[in-house]
Amino acid sequence: MRDHIETITDLLLGAAYADKRLEGREVDSIRDLLGKMLGSAELPAELEARFRSFSPAAFDPTAAAAELADLAAERRRNVLDLVATVNESDEVLDFDEDRYLRRVASGLGFSEEEIKDLTVEIVPVETLSGLLA
Repeated sequence: MRDHIETITDLLLGAAYADKRLEGREVDSIRDLLGKMLGSAELPAELEARFRSFSPAAFDPTAAAAELADLAAERRRNVLDLVATVNESDEVLDFDEDRYLRRVASGLGFSEEEIKDLTVEIVPVETLSGLLA
């Protein structure tokens, strides 16, 4: 996946911006995840430059994820799990982050069924009757 580190970096930065607010914990999480992937505590200068130049408004997560569609299913799932980790790093999961994750999953070629463990599900009120009985 090292060959795709720039695309993965962009997908993670997109996840951090998905809720329209970039928090320090999200940036720290991205740096930590990328550092672990690269086996280095310090990121290369070109990746640090991506942090500064990333434009969330111009970024298409579905198209970026599609660049990774030829990876093995396990690797694609790893990428999706990384996106979910960034989404969760601010300890608030909202619908914008969920939509972003679904767009990435679509680009990676995953079905809704394959990602249901990572997504928000709205439970119909009718199903709540007797839930705590």
